[in-house]
Amino acid sequence: MDPLQDDALQGGSQQASRSETWLEDAIAHDPMLGRLFPQLRRLAASDAPFLISGEPGSGRELAARAIHNLSHRAVHPFVVLDCAAISEPFIEAELLGVNGASGGGAPHKIGVFEQAGQGTVMLAEVGELPPRAQEALLRLLDRHEIVRLNSTTPVPAHARCLASTSADLRARIPAGLFREELHTRLATEVLALPALRERRDDIPMLAQHFLQQCCGHLPQAARELAREAEAALRDYNWPGNLRELREVVEEAAMRARGQRIGIEHLPERLRRTEERGPLPSLRDVEMRHIQRVLEEARGNQRRASRILGISRWSLSRRLRKYGMQPRSEE
Repeated sequence: MDPLQDDALQGGSQQASRSETWLEDAIAHDPMLGRLFPQLRRLAASDAPFLISGEPGSGRELAARAIHNLSHRAVHPFVVLDCAAISEPFIEAELLGVNGASGGGAPHKIGVFEQAGQGTVMLAEVGELPPRAQEALLRLLDRHEIVRLNSTTPVPAHARCLASTSADLRARIPAGLFREELHTRLATEVLALPALRERRDDIPMLAQHFLQQCCGHLPQAARELAREAEAALRDYNWPGNLRELREVVEEAAMRARGQRIGIEHLPERLRRTEERGPLPSLRDVEMRHIQRVLEEARGNQRRASRILGISRWSLSRRLRKYGMQPRSEE
């Protein structure tokens, strides 16, 4: 055998082994992946695009990475493009790439599908793609090729496309916000991830996992949860899902300073006894959270978008969508 080919095979084998180890660790610490494992393996065996639905922070990227690592593409890159974090003028360049113009002009840029090679591209919050980018993505899925900006030459696209959304894409079709043909292509199968409040029995194990991770880089952090603190974690509704749980556990571990985490170390919103009532819709949760962040930022949309982890363009789009009128920026 050619030594170079032998080295490539050994490298691929080692990377596949690391992928399997990563997957075993992820399943061990998040029971949801274990329960979904048969569907994850079936999706991994296909090259067709599909859709992952779930609330923000519910583990959509974790599930997508698990599918990639279970597939024959595991030895190739896994590339994520957050469609909600990039403003409309730049999203096509990230998606398709840009050809450099001779004698100056736009630099040559490789888009995510070329970056991934024969790997996997995850388009997070695909519903935020503007119309032109949706058209380009549909053409890519149909022809398995891209045309970079400033070029007319097709380039083969071999990467698999996975998409995720926290919105109801079907409901956006009548308003012209999402193309029906693109939805049909992406939603051949939908992997629906439950919100954390819908799997409360998993919370203690997940909290302990995040606590162990925190202790790994912060030796002075607390190492266990008191029973009343664990009960408070189970009872909270977690609008931010796994991401919010991790942040709460890490902050509480630092407050406890090496001791057991008690109820007094948790944020006030978890300690507060609230009347049980109907669960709020995702729209209501997002509106309240955006309003709270805008108040904290004193109406400054640049600062608010940084806190929310989204682009200012995406924040402005949500404000228009919900009919919210923030006060003038300071």
